[in-house]
Amino acid sequence: MKVILALSLFAASLGIAFTACSTSENSVANGTGSNAGETEIAGIVTATNHGMPLKNAVARVWILNEDSMHVAYEDSLDDNGILKINSAALSEKKAPVQLLEMRSGDSLSIMRWVDFERSPEQNLAITQSESLKGIITSNGTAVENATVSILDQTVTTDAQGYFEFSGLPAGVHYAFVEGYFGKFSYQMETGLSDGATTNHINIADSIFTVVEDFENWKHRQTFIGKSFGQGWWFICTDSLQGGNSRVAEGIDSDKILVTGDSAKSGSSLHLIFNIDQETKGHYGVAGFSIGDDFDEDEMFAFYDLRSATAISFDAKGSGKISLQITKRGNDGKRDFHQTAFVTLGDEWEHFTFTADDFDTELIAVNTINILVTEDAEIFLDNIRFDGISPSMWPSLGMRF
Repeated sequence: MKVILALSLFAASLGIAFTACSTSENSVANGTGSNAGETEIAGIVTATNHGMPLKNAVARVWILNEDSMHVAYEDSLDDNGILKINSAALSEKKAPVQLLEMRSGDSLSIMRWVDFERSPEQNLAITQSESLKGIITSNGTAVENATVSILDQTVTTDAQGYFEFSGLPAGVHYAFVEGYFGKFSYQMETGLSDGATTNHINIADSIFTVVEDFENWKHRQTFIGKSFGQGWWFICTDSLQGGNSRVAEGIDSDKILVTGDSAKSGSSLHLIFNIDQETKGHYGVAGFSIGDDFDEDEMFAFYDLRSATAISFDAKGSGKISLQITKRGNDGKRDFHQTAFVTLGDEWEHFTFTADDFDTELIAVNTINILVTEDAEIFLDNIRFDGISPSMWPSLGMRF
């Protein structure tokens, strides 16, 4: 288990200093290897099935574009479960990371975003394939005969707008939906229950990337973070510095999610902060990382969100909240920017914050936090980056 420590958050305008709590996380083993630029080999893939070499599985490297994706490289593993990827095959597009997909027969598969320059050796354990089903609507009306494409599969929605895929690698996929309305990309996830709303797409919505909808919140990882093995939630108060503010349920509590009438849709996050006004610099925060802000990490440390028209979410409750971001300044130090406080009410409301609300460019962003400085009860759902197409997301990552 990997633990995120010492984010050292500091809100200068409030005089608040705090550090992000640890959070449950499963690291992604990308492996290590020699510099791929020294040879003609871009990467080496070794795959296993229950510890045994996976023989003759088909591996493909996909290139993701804004409105489609295509195979840049395809080959089969040898009898030892090893595949050497020729660097020339990946030269058509210089991408920061590329999507590696592998399948063996009809029931075993795996999918992983990798950087062959930084992690040329990939050691993968193949897993059971899963189904993916959902519905396409437009303002509540079913969209019939829309095509939905994921990897090399394409299906068509029926009269009720429903569609279903089988035999996909488990995880979050980039789906391209096309019809009379045009062609757009969306995030969809395998293995969800019938009641989950993650794969229910309203094509009347503007372009957005889902950060978190709490439908399948495994290991406290954000929806967007599942693609790259990043994106972890944390909850903190001034108790880290000896203060007396507290949160009713910690990040690992089974009671932190609510369903039914209390939720916006499916599941929603529920937080109760009891803030001690006598503590100097009192605060409470619930936040998540969108990158791993560590020099040694192999994936992205932060993201360029300047193409986002807004950061938005649904919320209700009581008390006041502010949206805070952490980013890297020109001097390399961590900067903190926050919006004005807004008041929560008894009914769900959609809150939208633009770059102007932060008075800063949304570049080199690492974490996004809900900040409170007084008692508050918060119900939170459907966090989005508006204006960013999901297929654009891999190109926005930044490193040290």
